[in-house]
Amino acid sequence: MTMAPVEGIPTVVAAASVPAPAPAPAPVSEPAAALSAEAAEQIVKQIKHYLSDANLNHDAFMRKGVEMNDGWITFATFAKFNRLRELMGVPQYKAKTNGRNKEKKSAENRDVPESSVALLAQTVKEGISDDSPVEVNEDGSAVRRKNQFVPSDEWFVRTVHVKGLPYGKESAGLIDDLTKFCAESGDVQLLRLRRNPKTKAFKGNFLVEFATAEEAEQFAAKQDLTYQENKLEPSMLQSYHDEKQAADEFIQPELRKPGETYPTFEDYCIAHGRPVPTMDKAGTKKGKDGDSQKPKPQVEAVPGCLVKFAGAEGDLTVKQLKEAFGAAGDVKYIEYTAENTDGIVRFKEPVAASVIESHAEGISIGDVKLTLAAVDEETEKAFFERAQAALDQSMSKGDNRNNKRSGGPRHGGRQNKRVRR
Repeated sequence: MTMAPVEGIPTVVAAASVPAPAPAPAPVSEPAAALSAEAAEQIVKQIKHYLSDANLNHDAFMRKGVEMNDGWITFATFAKFNRLRELMGVPQYKAKTNGRNKEKKSAENRDVPESSVALLAQTVKEGISDDSPVEVNEDGSAVRRKNQFVPSDEWFVRTVHVKGLPYGKESAGLIDDLTKFCAESGDVQLLRLRRNPKTKAFKGNFLVEFATAEEAEQFAAKQDLTYQENKLEPSMLQSYHDEKQAADEFIQPELRKPGETYPTFEDYCIAHGRPVPTMDKAGTKKGKDGDSQKPKPQVEAVPGCLVKFAGAEGDLTVKQLKEAFGAAGDVKYIEYTAENTDGIVRFKEPVAASVIESHAEGISIGDVKLTLAAVDEETEKAFFERAQAALDQSMSKGDNRNNKRSGGPRHGGRQNKRVRR
């Protein structure tokens, strides 16, 4: 059974365009370390994956590459992909940031030693057979598909959307592990993790494409699918797409049906009466008069993170509450005042349902017994609105302090104490 390689669309650190084949790299005095048989096999599999129909249907960078230079893509280009760097033992490239969290344009760690490029070329040349879908050119500097790529929309009906994994929890090798897990039910062509468009955090959902629609439908029909104690909820991508569309939700690019037209996020926000911040090239927000401002920090309203508690009698402190709930999951903050007997815990991950289920009898703090309950949609919305207001107030205080230091406007009066800690 064929399995998809260990990653979907590659992380590319090369330039936007794919360079033409270059002469074979010159030998260097210090050759790259020899690869293990397993690493060499993985490298060949990755190269085939990058040039496969399944990947090219979604990978704009690679698709542009096969359309140029008669389809030849240099090994110097492939050697800059983080996954291949990892397999060759070359440090992965990570963009540095300056004080404003913006990427610096630096060549440090971008370049791959010529010896590693040569090793990559040799590994692929020796690892492919005559019936392989890819071939290496005469001077060993580039590789290409043997057959011309023809875009296809069939992937949509062969793809299953799966949710149920913890938000933000992405272990090393997760794509590889999930691919092996799904391959027990069919021939996996491609597996893609879904990410938060803003933070790039793993959303706990993924898309898996099978070789046939029948395999996809059988996988989507599984009712008791569990991965590492997480109950998964598979559904055909077509069905998931239609549910989102019927609910009038914004359809993210990876969920879109080929051939259909979708509004941009800006148009969607305007149509639904939501504010749309505009950004200049530096990534700063521009006001109505075009003056640049710092982007307003936003509280990320992740569903399933909130647990409501009641019964906080006596002199319980936020510290005691945080310690007690910390045993159930990572606590982000707690909304609670001594005048009340109830409050809300916000966990860092959407674990509310599992926390409530595993603590059906409540949580004890000394002689106090707290009862737990889920929050409804209205309570959840109000909570995040309060959280945003608290963040806005905090940012405003910071701006006022900066103004005082620079001789700017001063504002008197006492500030209210924040409830969240």
